[in-house]
Amino acid sequence: MQRTLRQAGSTLAAIVLISAALPAATVASTPPPTLTSEFLSAWPIPLNEAGSSLDVVASCNATGTSTIAWSAAGNAYGPYPGTFVETGTATIGPLDGSAGYVNGIPLGQVLSIDAFFTIDSSVGQVSGSKRLTTSAGSQGGCAELVNYLPPGASTPVSGEFRRLFSNNMTYDALVDAGGALYLDSGTVGTSLERFIGTGMAQVNVVQEALSSSSQVLASSNGRTTGGGQVDGVAFGFTALADKSGPKGRCAVVDADADVIVKCQNVSTIVVSGNKAYVFGYATYNGAGLTYRMDVTDSGEPGIGLDRWSIQLSNGWSAGGTLSEGNVQVSA
Repeated sequence: MQRTLRQAGSTLAAIVLISAALPAATVASTPPPTLTSEFLSAWPIPLNEAGSSLDVVASCNATGTSTIAWSAAGNAYGPYPGTFVETGTATIGPLDGSAGYVNGIPLGQVLSIDAFFTIDSSVGQVSGSKRLTTSAGSQGGCAELVNYLPPGASTPVSGEFRRLFSNNMTYDALVDAGGALYLDSGTVGTSLERFIGTGMAQVNVVQEALSSSSQVLASSNGRTTGGGQVDGVAFGFTALADKSGPKGRCAVVDADADVIVKCQNVSTIVVSGNKAYVFGYATYNGAGLTYRMDVTDSGEPGIGLDRWSIQLSNGWSAGGTLSEGNVQVSA
């Protein structure tokens, strides 16, 4: 489930960067490096890493489901050195200590993580998405602490406590390396720590490490169509590329948030296997911007299998596994 900024509210910075139009896929003489050993870090406090920022909003529920949403900007290290930006949301189950404790604060199992990221590097532009594959071994925390006395401590602490940790995540990323588009997929570990308050050391950090399992040249020809619902958001779309170029439209309605998105065109479509990535211009309640749409066709019927998501350049996004409908991808 992914509804970034709709849940977070206006306090999150809209820092997501989306390419308005990607070049047609061409064969490079030498494939670009994979994302193995790529490390993303946003550590504003206490190290004050240059260029880092992290905004976090949360809704904490000790006995139910907690939600954490964040936007981050920081530095990228490894085969694609440069800077990165990211937005994401996560849900956490009951904070009953089932996933452990931090300074006596009970943690819960992470139920979902969905995020979008871009890396701006002189080696190439990377634009990707990531999601949780299993809750096993993942932990999350969310609490508003007021004069809380950790076990064995003599000084109470107060402040915001947020934590996400998981090594059970996967990513799909498009790498634009000098006009050649490659789809790089693999695993990613994520750690988000935030304590802002009094009584203990302040921490405010997002750190991630990526490891590639495959990299393939992506095709700029193909077709994808579909419609349905994800998390209460209704959508329908069509996109294709033929001899006359890319074309298509989409409509997305989030009635709860009073949001209507209309894709005005398709500037680029990239197809790799059962996945499609669509870029172009859209309107958000009438205001013009750019979009990226990710589609995964996992079989028939699409309910509970297929995935769809859309990300706008103002930071709004929605998507996840289909609760209704079907999507299709073909080369």
